[in-house]
Amino acid sequence: MAAISSTVDADRSRTTLVDPRAPRFGQALTASGLLLSVVFGLPTLVYLVTAVLLTALLTRWQYDPYALLWRILVQPAIGRPADPEPATPHRFAKLLGAVGTSLASLLLLLGAPTPGYAVAGIVAAAAGLAAVTGLCIGCRLYRQVSFFQRYAVL
Repeated sequence: MAAISSTVDADRSRTTLVDPRAPRFGQALTASGLLLSVVFGLPTLVYLVTAVLLTALLTRWQYDPYALLWRILVQPAIGRPADPEPATPHRFAKLLGAVGTSLASLLLLLGAPTPGYAVAGIVAAAAGLAAVTGLCIGCRLYRQVSFFQRYAVL
């Protein structure tokens, strides 16, 4: 039994951990920005959310604007988490969000507002669901597609 425990501890020590409230904060910001964009027809908000998500992705999570806001503004007020969790499923979910918002942005730039806002609305719904209920579709998909971790995509 000690061998299993030490293996789990070793795997956990190599895993980047995150405050489980932080991704929900980012998901709430994503959902809010995209929802406002869809309701008021503001493509600039779709572009802004896309830029935030792509910045985190392209810097390989070294510079994540949502995480920075969390660490500077929110976490000092509410304290550290009791039990952090692995960041990788949340990063995969953010990757899916970046792909979705990039597609929405491209459609909007190409002059196709209806499909662009539809895609933005789908991403907003998924992010809102995760923010409100904790049901992260991207996280669940990540667990189903474990080869991404095996090939160090995330």
